[in-house]
Amino acid sequence: MISRLAIAFAIITLPIQTLHAQAPATQSATTLAPAARAAWGFDKSDLTPDSAVRFGVLPNGMRYAIMRNATPKANAVVRMRFDVGSTADDEAQRGQAHFLEHMAFNGSKRIPEGEMVKLLERAGLAFGADTNASTGFTETIYKLDLPKVSEELIDTAFMLMRETASELTLSPAAVERERGIIQGERTARENFGLRQFRDQINFLAPGTPISKGLPIGTEKTIAATTAAGLRSLYERYYSPERATLVFVGDADPSLIEAKIIKQFSDWKAMSSVVGDPVKGVIAPNRPASTRLFVDADVPTSVSIAVVKPLDETPDTKAKRVKDIAESLGNAMLNRRLAGLSRKADARFTGAGASSTTFFRTAELTSIGVTAKDRDWKAALTVGEQEVRRALQHGFSAAELKEQIANYRTAIKNAADQAATRQSARLADQMVGTLDEKSIFTDPASDLVLFEAAVAQLTVVDVNSAFRSTWKDAQPQIFIAHNQAIPGGEAALANVFAASTKVVVAPFASNDNQAFAYTNFGAPGTIAADTRIADLDVRTIRFANNVRLNFKKTDFETGKVHVSVRVGGGLLEFPQQPDGLSTFMNTVFGAGGTVAHSGDELQSILAGRSVSFGVNAGLDAFQAGSVTTPQDLELQLQLFAAAFTAPGFRAEGEAQWRNLVGAFIPTLDSQPGGVYQRDVTRILASGDTRYGIPSEAALKALNFTALKSVVAQSFANGPVEIAIVGDIDEARAVALVAKTFGALPARAADRPDYTKGQSIRFPADRKPITLTHGGKPDQGIAAIFWQTTDGKDSRKAAQLDLLAGIIDLLATEELREKLGATYGANVGSTASDTLPGYGYLSLVSTIDPKQADIVFAAVDGIAATLAKAPPTADIMNRARNPKLERIIRARRENGRWLGLLDEAQSSPKDLDDYRNAEAMLKAITPLEIQALAKQYMAAKDALRVRIVPRAAK
Repeated sequence: MISRLAIAFAIITLPIQTLHAQAPATQSATTLAPAARAAWGFDKSDLTPDSAVRFGVLPNGMRYAIMRNATPKANAVVRMRFDVGSTADDEAQRGQAHFLEHMAFNGSKRIPEGEMVKLLERAGLAFGADTNASTGFTETIYKLDLPKVSEELIDTAFMLMRETASELTLSPAAVERERGIIQGERTARENFGLRQFRDQINFLAPGTPISKGLPIGTEKTIAATTAAGLRSLYERYYSPERATLVFVGDADPSLIEAKIIKQFSDWKAMSSVVGDPVKGVIAPNRPASTRLFVDADVPTSVSIAVVKPLDETPDTKAKRVKDIAESLGNAMLNRRLAGLSRKADARFTGAGASSTTFFRTAELTSIGVTAKDRDWKAALTVGEQEVRRALQHGFSAAELKEQIANYRTAIKNAADQAATRQSARLADQMVGTLDEKSIFTDPASDLVLFEAAVAQLTVVDVNSAFRSTWKDAQPQIFIAHNQAIPGGEAALANVFAASTKVVVAPFASNDNQAFAYTNFGAPGTIAADTRIADLDVRTIRFANNVRLNFKKTDFETGKVHVSVRVGGGLLEFPQQPDGLSTFMNTVFGAGGTVAHSGDELQSILAGRSVSFGVNAGLDAFQAGSVTTPQDLELQLQLFAAAFTAPGFRAEGEAQWRNLVGAFIPTLDSQPGGVYQRDVTRILASGDTRYGIPSEAALKALNFTALKSVVAQSFANGPVEIAIVGDIDEARAVALVAKTFGALPARAADRPDYTKGQSIRFPADRKPITLTHGGKPDQGIAAIFWQTTDGKDSRKAAQLDLLAGIIDLLATEELREKLGATYGANVGSTASDTLPGYGYLSLVSTIDPKQADIVFAAVDGIAATLAKAPPTADIMNRARNPKLERIIRARRENGRWLGLLDEAQSSPKDLDDYRNAEAMLKAITPLEIQALAKQYMAAKDALRVRIVPRAAK
């Protein structure tokens, strides 16, 4: 018997020569140029759209954009956007547009329910990573990232988009099955941040559709959604004139255009009902007002905003010049705020200002301030006075020069790197222009426009533009706090009014210094130089024992990836003081260097593509960045300074204490925070180097304690550097020789870290229950099975594939059949650093009442795998996306950097890379069954549930 799926493939598969025969059909599309210009809004703008994109429109009104792009090679991405989001939902059925998005994966005319994701997995697309969708206030987007540009896969992608557009089944039974998944998603996402966001939207844009609720809907409206209601929404808004298809990838645009014409030309609107969702209207003369949002879990923060009617003028050169001036003003204010937040006596922990279009509803200019020690009064006065300081006294020419340099670098880098932009990012940017109603222009043109704009802009112009964003509207003050404030919102208004009476002086800016770290001594000499021919990798050891691993690539024009590894990282940390590595990873950069504070570095490095900081990794102190060929020298100087002259300044400690006070209390408010805080430590048998300790313990940390731990490694520990990307070999070697190669001799080998490696998986497998202080319907069910380390590469690959199979089976069982959870994260940890340490994990966000259902279902999956080997189809669906990722990673600089960062000290990774594809292909179902038998017995599982405190 021939399956419906096989018939579908037979219908949609066309030979290459047929496409060539149809090529003249694309000429008819070119005659639509005037219609396309109007459809895309080009006729209302003096901007030139990117000439590399073929923009078009079908006679039925569907727009399309096609761009040939070979990064990554032989890959493509497809996006289909519908001009409809949650603002189209009926009042009593909030969440319908999002519910409908889910139903696109649940059956259509050609694809039976439950088969779409499986079809794509067989083709190498992972659900979530390569197959996804999203619903916002004003749009719904369907996304496919294709691992190859084969004829069959492109045809399949277009067929699925067409099925989504007009052929969804929307059966009542499928709707009922999906309801629990959506409720699970709503529950999983409901936290203090979302509650605050919902309240703030209602405050800023009252009476508008976006104020009525978020796209996810509510428990009540999700429960009330019907197949008939979804059908009505589908037929009204999923129509050609509301749809746009974007294809970016390594394929001939003429062939792609022919396929689009063939697949979508006969699509017709399903309903005669026309019109857009009702837009809200922002009152132009709204009086000043205040809003107090009280939530026990929320960090204290303040927002001061002005809200104006939506600017719907077309995207033009003049409008972009205006936006540049406004953006520079906000950038200068943000630079001031960042510097103030770093001071030891800072009255707030962070702040930021912006001007933006607010969900296609209004123009919003605002400043947000996060309070220190919940001092909302200080945060409010800082926000009011720093905005007023800028409005009254303006910015200086020096401040403007710094921000122009930063903007110029970002735009110039985009132009220099345009030839190797990632297809997914290009497609998403193209789709983004639709909601923004802007023109997709090329980076070179953007640079020309920017240079022309800033050549004419003066600090007077930018000050005027900044002031214009704040005038003609009254302040809307929103404060989030963990408890009621005596006097309520009137008290907020009184504090704000009192602040406006305080005289503010002009801002005192610091003069730029010269960078102090350009000379590290005589350049080092090379002691060993080897070429790994099959990988085209060069490895060098300098006379001082610094190692350099290098690979020149053409994957990303104008980008250079750098990694520096020193010493042993977390392996060198003692168990006390508790949390020291977290301290280091958060504020090391804020400590600056001996010669420069963190704030001074920000000014000195303006306009340069560099970063500063060192993290404590599991087995090394690490510094890394993505820079440019021209800034590689400065980046290496910065990293050398970080290790040889760290500042350990007091302002970094002050910033840390402020951050701890704002962050730690939020962990208890949701199960994910408790998991982050406690479970990593549990899995390390209580080792205090893992997980997050108490607020008191964290606030007691300081740079003195950190310095005592890292000093020896920073001064003498082994150094291994990896450089990958668009850079000349000789220059890269010379630059390392002048920096790290010029340092005094280092240890040649890593010391014995046996003590630091003594981590064991918990021997006690008694179930563990943790509690959180958040909502009663939120929880986590997690299950862990002890395995082994990653020294046996083949076994590590088998365990990784086993995790992929568990993921597929758990998704089908928990999400599709039981509707017990929005999803589960499944993975395999097989450490290369900790002997014998490894585990399989499944972590699921749930309603706490579902924990036993989840555990029983997972036990059933484990028992099934132990009893019989997985089917060939399950093996392929789990394996194929992993194979495609391996192939794709061969042309990714990030992957090569990860391979080369220890190419000399741990060459095993290079062998694993060589053998990865073959190892994965060679894994058999019987081997997977054997692993399940060995490791996944129910009695050996460690079960952790995180439940609301009252439910314990």
